[in-house]
Order: sequence, then structure tokens, then C-alpha cells
Amino acid sequence: MLLLHGFLATPRVLDGLAARLGRSGYCTHHVDLGGLFGRFNARPVEELARVVAERVEQLIRHHPRERINLVGHSEGGLIGRYYVQKLNGAHRVRHLVTLGTPHRGTPWAYSGHLVGRVLPSLRQMAPGSPLLRDLADEGFPDSVRLTSIYSQEDPFCPPSTCRLEAGRRAHLKNIEVARGGHVAFLSSVRIASIIRQELESMEPPGAARYRFACAASPWPVAATVDERAPSPARAA
Repeated sequence: MLLLHGFLATPRVLDGLAARLGRSGYCTHHVDLGGLFGRFNARPVEELARVVAERVEQLIRHHPRERINLVGHSEGGLIGRYYVQKLNGAHRVRHLVTLGTPHRGTPWAYSGHLVGRVLPSLRQMAPGSPLLRDLADEGFPDSVRLTSIYSQEDPFCPPSTCRLEAGRRAHLKNIEVARGGHVAFLSSVRIASIIRQELESMEPPGAARYRFACAASPWPVAATVDERAPSPARAA
């Protein structure tokens, strides 16, 4: 599993979620998206998706399983989505789960037009942006499951900004929860449980045994893009 952090964040914000999923047997991995001051995610989504593509190929080399899962928080969900839809990521990814991701765009991002050169990805999250128009729901490959999880209490990305136009598309799913703010997704026991349920609903036979064998490994659960020689015993 590869975890993708959101706008102006670092991989460290995902440590709590990674630990909860790790206790359920998932081997989670991170990717450092860099950006502002070389640390905080702010670069264009297209560039960041290429970083994710490189990271996925690295994981696939060490974990030659069929496909992996992506979990993206906020803008991280759009980055994962661009990778799947535009960079041929569909043949590598089984399931993309997004947490508070503005698939429809958030009005908070309109300020990106004022600071576009410094924070270029911000304006890409504004409603009606060229990026979001290019990532139309009907263009999401049906070989990959896309689940959007969002909260009624999220002030930055409320339900109207996160809902997928699922219609009769069985591979698209919306899950609305009553409580939890934008950042609370990353520390919520309930959200971690929902993620597990969604991923397990798509697991191939025998995957649970493989997950818990991985969890029993002495190797660390989380890894960054700078890791060296990861053990083949770990699963993505």
C-alpha cells in the first residue's frame, strides 16, 4: 500500500494512519513529494503524479505482486487519480481510496490564483480547473476501484466537493461520514476501519494471510522514497 499526503504536508502526517493499517497487516509505504522549501507538497499535480509513478515501479520491483493499493489524503487523492488515469497507473493499481479529496474542487483553492507561482497545485484544486475537468469521473478506468471518503464536518472539502458521479458505475463509490474534520481523517479509528473494509472487499483469495505474514516481519512498516534495499518479504 502506498500512502499519499496532501497539500503543504509531508509524509510524517500519515504516520498514525500507517500504524493503524499496519496493525491490520498492511505494509504501508510513503513517498516524499517535496515542494515548497524542498519539503512541503506544493508542485503541480502532474509532476507529483510522475514521482508517484516512479515510486510505484520501485515497489513493484521489490514486491512483484499483481497490483497495489493507493490511499490519498486531500490533494494526495488527486495525485493518485492523475497517476491512474493519465500515466497508465491502472495496470499497477487495484484500489484508490481518497480521504477528503476535492474531486469537484474546493472554493478554498481560488486563492491559488494569487500565489500560483509559489503554490501552483493550489489553483488546480479550484472548481472547474483544467486539471479537474481533465479528470472526469467517466474517464476513470473501470479496472480500478475508486472510493471517496468524506465528512459532513470537513470545512475545507465538504461532501459536495468530494462526491463522485458514480451513477451506475460499480467501480466508483462514495462514503460519507458524519464526524471528523479534514485533518482528523488521519487519526480516526473509524476512518482506518472503513479503509480496511473497502480494501478487503477487493482482496484476492489468500491476501489476508499474506498481509499478516508481512505484519509479523521485523522490517519497519512505513518507508520513504529514500529507503534502501527493502526486504522482499514486505508487501505493498
